[in-house]
Amino acid sequence: MATTLRCFAVLVAFLLAACTAELPPPAAPIAATPEMIAKLAAADAKDGTVDKCVHRCAGCALGMNGMATMPLQVGDYAMHFCKQACRDRYAEDAAGELARLKVD
Repeated sequence: MATTLRCFAVLVAFLLAACTAELPPPAAPIAATPEMIAKLAAADAKDGTVDKCVHRCAGCALGMNGMATMPLQVGDYAMHFCKQACRDRYAEDAAGELARLKVD
């Protein structure tokens, strides 16, 4: 019983630490070219709702959901990423990354 309580206490401490962890600072907005806007519009429509928000992580080829807490503003579009590494890659070269993104 004591071992179970200790394990539970460790789990609660871990969850509390994860919930209070600081979010990374927002990335600077990026201007978008017409080519970037066309790709963003296609990626935006991928989730079935055209709302100027790419909810799927473009860093993971739109294969998983991004998080609103990990955004990047590109032109009039908000892009949500699953993790900071994906967002940082797009923040460094959004034009190049969008040019390589395949939206089926």
